[in-house]
Amino acid sequence: MELSGALSTPLEASRPDPPAAGGGDPLARAFLAAAVLLGLLRFVALGRWSLWLDEAFTLADAPHAGEHPINPLGYWLFDVFYGLAGERPDEWWMRLPAAVCGLGSILATAWALRPFIGARAAAMSAFFVAASAWHLYWSQNARFYTLAQLLALLGGGLLLRGLYGASHRRTLLGLVLLGAAPLAHPSAALLGAPLLFLPWIARWLEWVPEEAAEDRSWSTLGTASFVAILIGLGWAIRVFMTHDSQKGAGDPLHFVKTSGYLISPTLGLACAAGLWRARRQREVFVPLYATALLFLAAGIVSCFARVSAQYVFVALPWVAVVAGLAFVPGAGEEEPPGLRRRRALLALAVALPGLVETGLYFGPRQGDRWRWREAYAYVFEHRAPDDLVLGMDAPVAEYYLQPSSTDLRQWTSVTWLDTFRARLAGEWSRYRRPTWLVVNDELMNDWKPEDRAEMRRFLDEDCTLEADFPVPLTPRDLDVRVYVTRP
Repeated sequence: MELSGALSTPLEASRPDPPAAGGGDPLARAFLAAAVLLGLLRFVALGRWSLWLDEAFTLADAPHAGEHPINPLGYWLFDVFYGLAGERPDEWWMRLPAAVCGLGSILATAWALRPFIGARAAAMSAFFVAASAWHLYWSQNARFYTLAQLLALLGGGLLLRGLYGASHRRTLLGLVLLGAAPLAHPSAALLGAPLLFLPWIARWLEWVPEEAAEDRSWSTLGTASFVAILIGLGWAIRVFMTHDSQKGAGDPLHFVKTSGYLISPTLGLACAAGLWRARRQREVFVPLYATALLFLAAGIVSCFARVSAQYVFVALPWVAVVAGLAFVPGAGEEEPPGLRRRRALLALAVALPGLVETGLYFGPRQGDRWRWREAYAYVFEHRAPDDLVLGMDAPVAEYYLQPSSTDLRQWTSVTWLDTFRARLAGEWSRYRRPTWLVVNDELMNDWKPEDRAEMRRFLDEDCTLEADFPVPLTPRDLDVRVYVTRP
């Protein structure tokens, strides 16, 4: 879809990619095709990896969507889909909605801002998202991140089309989708809020065509902005307090390191280059600064509560959009074939870290998952009937050891080894019954220091290592080890 005549005329001088806008650019076609092919990897090995804790909670909590004010839409949609299975869903079926939304968000990235940035930048941004191992990971998780990302992309694209193109229907539908995105995952509000308010700056600067500026879409946006302040502020405070109580103290350095690694340094550099090239282009003002405000807000929140990169996952396509602007010819710029090839090679270099990590993801890194399924299977194949079992992420063990159970918060086969039960292993050691322990070292980092030290001493001095399920070449420790107490 192209800009309407009312929009394209006043912005013609700053339009970044006039030749590509008509779809005749061979790079646009090539990178869009590559994005679609990479996007299909979301469905490869979807059920191969073990569940992890949050995925088990998705299955356990989905039937109670109305009791979860933070993710009600995500739980409700997933519960409806799981009900189609007719029985308890397996890993493949549990992750399928996220995979579909992951592919959808790649296609939506190519669509959302195409009228504003041109076909090449749109295609390259979709390619960068599809090449991201981070995006692949969340597309293969039974969680709601790709759903929220898809709703935010569709909502943002429709909203900007409606406001700049004098379409009240698109504006209204865009607002509905933007409002729905935080109900799938609250992190989407970090993007939705700037998209509600930044268009007013563009209108004040008279960067909106006169015909569009007089459309009733703007009164609808004004009402939505007022409602967002009236209702959204209380909701945001409630979400923050819940998150703060669950995640602990703030750590801005953790947020910066995890975001920088998962977005990737090369995409970050391309984003900086695209920002420099597009800094004077009126049509990218709103998405560009909405992305900047999202990271600023997340950085501020990280000073008070623990925020990981996953909470800015919704911004990945918008970062990729800005990066795509670094590879388009400027207004009136000649692009000989040699320059076009160099730009294509640079774009491939930007995506290379993600492509390498994607290969590792499907190979030795085991989908970047803890191998709980194999570890608990080992224990229950080798334990005696009266042996005790103490393990981390017990709801996952409940899923694998009780094939008919969906109430995974009520574990019966394993006692949960966590920060609240850190001393339980020592207490059980007073009895003569052997105790099996299934542990991951990194999960003990959130324990009290004295409890962590005591557990590690107990494992070293009073237990024997029976089995090891390593996951190599990962930025964090995902190895699972199985111990049993010495006679």
